[in-house]
Amino acid sequence: DEWRRSYALETRGDIRGALSAIESLPATDRGAYLFALRHAWLLYLAGRHDDSVAAYRRAASSAPRAIEPRVGELLPLMALRRWQETEQRAREVLRLDADNYLASRRLALALYQLGRFDDARGVYQQVSERYPGDLEMVTGAAWCDLRRGRRDEAATAFRSVLAVSPDDAT
Repeated sequence: DEWRRSYALETRGDIRGALSAIESLPATDRGAYLFALRHAWLLYLAGRHDDSVAAYRRAASSAPRAIEPRVGELLPLMALRRWQETEQRAREVLRLDADNYLASRRLALALYQLGRFDDARGVYQQVSERYPGDLEMVTGAAWCDLRRGRRDEAATAFRSVLAVSPDDAT
């Protein structure tokens, strides 16, 4: 019942209530992988990013081959603006799952935030080749081009995005 209540409260936007529900599970249930994963997600949503990172790491240690807690951990790391750690963790995910979409996207953003525009552009380009409809990746590569002084290439990419998404703010 507490699981169901937690999900229902999250759906209604009551993250504190959802956390409270999941945290009220018996101690025997709180050591399980799914508890750690759900707890980490709710902590992230609640803005408790350091706690979320720790919970995602607990989930990962309880399921050493699992990808999802490692990908999930990237969200609170990014919220904390811990870009070097985000890069490191994203690369770890990609060593386990070379084509992981979310890890690739988050790696590109981390590299961009670190000012490594050549590296970031390469990752944005790789993701764009696999997901050509992902306009965020196209604009990410264009921003890298702009930062690298390649204005004409950036302008071409920005125009291509605006042609299909005229209100795209990025």
